[in-house]
Amino acid sequence: MSHLAQDDPLRGPYANFRTVPQESVLNLYLHGHAPDPEAEGEGYIFPFSSNLSQREALRKGLTHRISVIDGPPGTGKTQTILNLVANIIRYPGKSVGIVSSNNAAVENVRDKLAKEGFGHVVADLRRTDLRRDFFEQQHAKNRAMQRCAGASPVAMPDAGGISELDTRLQRLQVVARELAVKRQELDAYRLEQRHFGRHVAKHDLAPLPALALLQGPSSRILEFLAETASIPANEAPLRRLFRKIRSRFRYGSTRAIDHGDTDVVMRLQAAYYDIKIAELDKQIEQAAIHLAENDFAALEDELRHVSQESLKASLYRRYAGVRPQDYTDNSYLRQFTSFTNSYPVVLSTCHSLRRSVHNGYLFDYLIIDEASQVDLLAAGLALSCARNVIVVGDLQQLQHIADLGAAKRASPAPAPSYDYGRHNILSSIIERFGADVPRTMLREHYRCDPAIIDFCNRKFYGGQLVPYTKSEPEGTALAVVRTAPGNHMRQHLGGGRTNQREADVIAKEVLERFCSGTRHEDIGVVTPYRRQVDKVADALLNTIQADTVHKFQGREKEIIIMSTVLDETRDGNSGVDFVDSPQLVNVAVSRAIKRFVLVTNHDMLPASRHLRDLVHFIHYQDPDDGVFESGVLSVFDLLYKEYSAALQPLAARLQTTSTFASENIMWTVLLDIIAEEPFKDLAVAPQVLLGNLLPDLSRLTAKQATFVRNRASVDFMVYNRITNRPVLAIEVDGFAFHEADQTQKARDHLKDEICRTHGIQLLRLPTTGSGEPHLIRQRLSAATALPNGRYQKVGLLGLEPRTLGL
Repeated sequence: MSHLAQDDPLRGPYANFRTVPQESVLNLYLHGHAPDPEAEGEGYIFPFSSNLSQREALRKGLTHRISVIDGPPGTGKTQTILNLVANIIRYPGKSVGIVSSNNAAVENVRDKLAKEGFGHVVADLRRTDLRRDFFEQQHAKNRAMQRCAGASPVAMPDAGGISELDTRLQRLQVVARELAVKRQELDAYRLEQRHFGRHVAKHDLAPLPALALLQGPSSRILEFLAETASIPANEAPLRRLFRKIRSRFRYGSTRAIDHGDTDVVMRLQAAYYDIKIAELDKQIEQAAIHLAENDFAALEDELRHVSQESLKASLYRRYAGVRPQDYTDNSYLRQFTSFTNSYPVVLSTCHSLRRSVHNGYLFDYLIIDEASQVDLLAAGLALSCARNVIVVGDLQQLQHIADLGAAKRASPAPAPSYDYGRHNILSSIIERFGADVPRTMLREHYRCDPAIIDFCNRKFYGGQLVPYTKSEPEGTALAVVRTAPGNHMRQHLGGGRTNQREADVIAKEVLERFCSGTRHEDIGVVTPYRRQVDKVADALLNTIQADTVHKFQGREKEIIIMSTVLDETRDGNSGVDFVDSPQLVNVAVSRAIKRFVLVTNHDMLPASRHLRDLVHFIHYQDPDDGVFESGVLSVFDLLYKEYSAALQPLAARLQTTSTFASENIMWTVLLDIIAEEPFKDLAVAPQVLLGNLLPDLSRLTAKQATFVRNRASVDFMVYNRITNRPVLAIEVDGFAFHEADQTQKARDHLKDEICRTHGIQLLRLPTTGSGEPHLIRQRLSAATALPNGRYQKVGLLGLEPRTLGL
C-alpha cells in the first residue's frame, strides 16, 4: 500500500490486510470466474411491493454470487434493496451488510425499514460517532422491540398461497407495464402528430376521397405506401396485372387517388396518425379495464401484507426464546455471531465495514448501493467481508473521482478491469465478468414527468425505461430560458466560474414565471460550479436550496432550475468539457419531478453536445412556439419506424433486382454504424419523402417543386434520435439505374439541388464504389461535429479529454 498517501483512511485497513478469505466474494472477483447459479429458494416475499424488473433483479441477486442491478433515476432501487434484505433475513442466521458511497442512500434503507416496523433488525455502524450513538441510544429501544417480536407469535402464511398470489399479480403487472408503454407511445404519437399537422397545414392538401383503405388498421396504410413506393418503372404487364388484383383484394379500390403524388402520400400519412392514435386509445382503455376488473391495486396490497406477515413470522422465529443481550461499542465484536442474530442488517461504509465486524466474519450478502461512486480500493475491503455481493448503481450518473495521485503511484493493473484510475467497482465487475455476470436494469420509472424522463431515456438509457407517471394537464414540464445577448460569465483567479446574469434571471424571472404556487422547499437550483451556488444563494435570499449537480445526486425536487454559467467567450467554451458531461446532464435533468428549467446563455451553448440536444429536445416538445421555422423539418420518427417495418418484408420479396439488394446491404451497414459509440445518438429511416422534410416548396423552382410532388424521396435519412433533427441523407446509386441512365441522372441532379437549397447534407454512394462504411463514418463525424472543429470523445467516466477533429 505504498502508493496510498500517509493520511489516506484506507492505509490502516490495508496495512492489516494479510490474506484474502478463501470463501469471500473478493477472492472470486480477483480470480475473475463467475460460478454457476445456485438453486432458487422456496419462494420470495415482497413486503415492500415490487414490479417485474425488481423481481427479476431480486431473483438473480439471490441465486448468484455476484450480480449487478442497474438502477436509473426513479426506478425504485431502495425498494429492491429492501425486498432483498427481507428475503435474506427471513432465514435464521443469515446476515447482510449494506454499504454505499454516501450516507443518504444507506439512511434511506434504514429509515424505510423503521417506518414499516422493522427498524430493530438494523445496526448502524457507519462511523465512530454513529456507532457510539447507536449503542448508547438506539440499542435499548431495539432490545425492547426484539423482546416483543420474540414474545408475540405470528402465524407463518402458507408459502403456496403467497406463490399463487404472486403469480396472479405478475400476470397483471405484465398488463400494467403494457399499459404504461402504450401511454408512453400515445404521448409520443400525439406530439409527432402536432408536428406533422403544422407541416401539412402549410401545403394546403386536398382531402382524401372515401377509401376502404382508411377503414382498416393503421398498419394497412403503411403497407400500401410501402408497396406503391416499390413499383419498378419498367414493370412487366403481367406482373402489373397481378399486383393490381392483389391490391384490390388487400386495400379495396384506390383508383381515385394517385399513389405517386406526394400530397396524396402525406394525406395518407395524416390518416395513419389518426387511426394509430385511436388504436392506442382503445388498447389503453382495454388494459385499464382489465386491471380494474381484476383488482390490481388490491392484489398488490394483499401480496405486500402477507409478505410482511411472513417476514414478521420469520423474525419471531429468530428472536423467540433468545434473551436480547446488552451489547456495547466495546463488547459487540467479542459476541459478533449472536450480535448478527440480533442485528442481521449491518449498515456501514466500504472503508469501515472490515473494522466493524469480527476478524474473519463473512456476511452472507453484501449490497453496495451507488456503486458507480465506489472506488476499487474501498470496495475491496467490503468485498473481503461477504460471500456474495449485489452491486447496485448506474453508470449513466456521476461517478467517483479517482485519486489521481494514488493511481499514478500504483503498480500497473494486472488486467484492464482492475485499473483504479479508470474504474469504479460497478464498471470493473461489468468489464471483468462481461456477459457472465447476471445484470438487470430496473425499467419501471416512478419519479419524473414523462417528458422529463423521456429525454434521459432516449439520450442515456436506450429507450428501455417505462414511465408510470402522468403529465400535468396544463403544465410545462421542460423549458429553456435564455439570458440577454452578451457574455456574462466570469472566471475567477482562484478557480471556478460564475454568471451573475443567470443568477438574477433565476431570482427575478424564472421563479415568477415557472415556480408560482410551488413551495420554496420543493424547488432546487443546480449548477456545475460551487462559486455559482453562492451567487444563486445570494440572489435568492430565501429557503430555496441551491447546490452543485454533484451534491444533488440522489435528491429530487418538484422543480429543478439549472444554471449552466458558460457563455461564448474563449474561457466559456473551455468549460464546456466539464459542464457538458453526459452524466452531469443526466443527473441534473432527472432530479426534477414536475418541471425542469434550463437557464443558459443567449446562444444556448452551440459548442456543447448533450446540452445542445437537451435544448433541441425541449424545443421539440413545444412545436407551436415558432421555433422550428427552418430550412428542414425534424424527421417523423414514429411514422418512419413503422414504415420501415412495413418495407423490410417487401424488400426481401423484391431482392431479384440489384437496386433492392444494394439498399438492403446499405441498411445493414448503417444499422451497424449507428450502433457504434460515437454515433449512438443517431437513428436511420429508409425512403424518407422530401416532402416530409421541407417546410414548404416556396424556395424551389417550378421544376424542383414538381419533382418533390412526384413522391421524391431519399434512400436513407440518418437523424438524431433525441431531437429528430436530420443529420445526413444517403443515396445508393446503382450504375445501370443512375450512372448509365440520363433521365435518372437528371432526377439525381434535381434532388442534389433541392438538398443544397434547404441545407440537407447528402452523400451519394455508387454500388460500383468501395469503402462505403469509412465514407459514412467520415460524413457522420463531420455532420455531428461541434463548432470550431471540436469532437467529443466520452469515455466510461465521461472524463476523457475531447480531441480535435479533422
